[in-house]
Amino acid sequence: MTKTLPKILPIFPLENILFLPSTNLPLYVFEQRYLNMVNDALLNDKIIGMIQLTNTKSNTFREVFKIGCAGKIIFYEKTNDNKILLVINGFSRFKIKKELSLKDGYRRVVPIWDIFKNDGIEKKTDNKSKEQLLQNVKSNIQTLNHKFFKKQLDEISTNEIVQIIARELSLSNIENQSIIESKDNATRVNLLIKLLQNSIFSDNKSIH
Repeated sequence: MTKTLPKILPIFPLENILFLPSTNLPLYVFEQRYLNMVNDALLNDKIIGMIQLTNTKSNTFREVFKIGCAGKIIFYEKTNDNKILLVINGFSRFKIKKELSLKDGYRRVVPIWDIFKNDGIEKKTDNKSKEQLLQNVKSNIQTLNHKFFKKQLDEISTNEIVQIIARELSLSNIENQSIIESKDNATRVNLLIKLLQNSIFSDNKSIH
């Protein structure tokens, strides 16, 4: 986890996005307000908070969930048309204490960090969770390279596997949020397995 956590966090609200500690997220930034946000972050601590939009519809202001995940920019490249390609690495979830006024068009919050102080810490028992999760999806998600996962289990974080599988399943924002808010890796894996069983196995469907 980053040693010094910011007291004010810029947030990037997106629909139906799953971003977890110990995972990477590529982004293509083209809206001016978010270009402003990324440029400000690059000049400071390079930290951005990713958070999901709720289903609430509004032409002026979109509500967000209270819990998101913060990441640090580990790669960026500016395009010829002044857009930005970047990759952020998740290090900790946060809870919104309050939202502040806009800065150059982008949103900022006061985050609460301490309730997620164990984020990003892999436990020895996580390998068992990984195996359990892979067994549950092996015959249902044919696009996943299971031999690769088997070979790389020690190098891929539990959350990376969760994120890949959730993306394959095209989970709803509520389901993604439930995964984000899970207490720890084991709880997160058990929830994803339950979602798999409810949405796929019971219907005898297979995702290709």
